[in-house]
Amino acid sequence: MLNIWKIILTWPRFLRTITKAKSISKKIKRDPNIIFEEYRYHWLQKRTRYMLWVYDVKIIVHDRDNWVDKGCLMVANHQSNVDPALLFVLNDFNKTAPCAFIAKKELANDKTFKNFLTLIDVLFLDRDNPRQALELMKEANDLIRVPRTMVVFPEGTRSCNQEMGEFHAGSFKIAQKAHAPIIPVSIINSYPIFNKEYKKKGKKYVHIVFHKPIKPDTFMTKPTELIANNVKQIIQKGIEQYRDVDHKKAYLEYSSIIK
Repeated sequence: MLNIWKIILTWPRFLRTITKAKSISKKIKRDPNIIFEEYRYHWLQKRTRYMLWVYDVKIIVHDRDNWVDKGCLMVANHQSNVDPALLFVLNDFNKTAPCAFIAKKELANDKTFKNFLTLIDVLFLDRDNPRQALELMKEANDLIRVPRTMVVFPEGTRSCNQEMGEFHAGSFKIAQKAHAPIIPVSIINSYPIFNKEYKKKGKKYVHIVFHKPIKPDTFMTKPTELIANNVKQIIQKGIEQYRDVDHKKAYLEYSSIIK
């Protein structure tokens, strides 16, 4: 759960963050080139790390080298609202293509998030508008070619547990049309972060597993339903591998390696 003492101790910084996000957002709307893209990404990453620190989130990364240094479609399971933030803070702007996201259209008008989302590439999906979804697909293809790491959560909504819901196959058309590799990502143990169960032992440790990229030549002619099923199976294996481990021990071992 939220560590209220951390918020109290850093309240001035929190307020400055809200104010500056609004200021940067206004400038970008007037002129998208007025503030360097790299600065915006790095600035938002620092504030995202702050948010994860407030919630005492510890990330354990597996096989990060599988994140290729070109445009790609990154496909992850979706346990919690924090999942995009987890992937975003791991994005090394100098080594991999910057993250871009597909989000529900309601977030575009959310008072809390809209100014932050303006700072990076986010496409807003209207699930009730099929025509808009086709236009968004073209925009996603264009972003991959920039290049971007186009992040999608094909379940469409949070599972709020370790189990995955059905994958919407339409998301995989992005990779086919852009002829881009697919990187499956397993997110394990993020679902308790925003609820009272978070205080239980091991619940603050989240595993992120980057699986080997799937080359476009292997799926270009396959039905998207088959691609979705194959990717889901890969992600499921990652979840099963780390869901029941000693998370604290795993984090201590990971921390000793990266130091």
